[in-house]
Amino acid sequence: MMDMSVTELEVSGVRFFSEFDESAFFEWLDKLACVQKYVGRGKTLHIAINKTAMDEANLREFLALFRRYRIPMQQLIVFDCEEFAGWFHDSQAYWYKEIFNQ
Repeated sequence: MMDMSVTELEVSGVRFFSEFDESAFFEWLDKLACVQKYVGRGKTLHIAINKTAMDEANLREFLALFRRYRIPMQQLIVFDCEEFAGWFHDSQAYWYKEIFNQ
């Protein structure tokens, strides 16, 4: 039986410019309380997210992380819910067009 409170993000093709840059990426993930685990399979990093632990601060961190490392943000639409709608649907925000395809 699948745990509906867990969702998985997939990250491929991230380009790191130095060893410290790569370390910073994983340290950033480690700081996010909603991240249950991450594992690399081939060239793809699979990040298991506890959706019940996702809050505004964590979602904003994911937006920043994905923007910084040029990871396609469209998959973050899985966190679109009433709780975040007031700011997440800001059509002037840097993430809006990429996530909501508008």
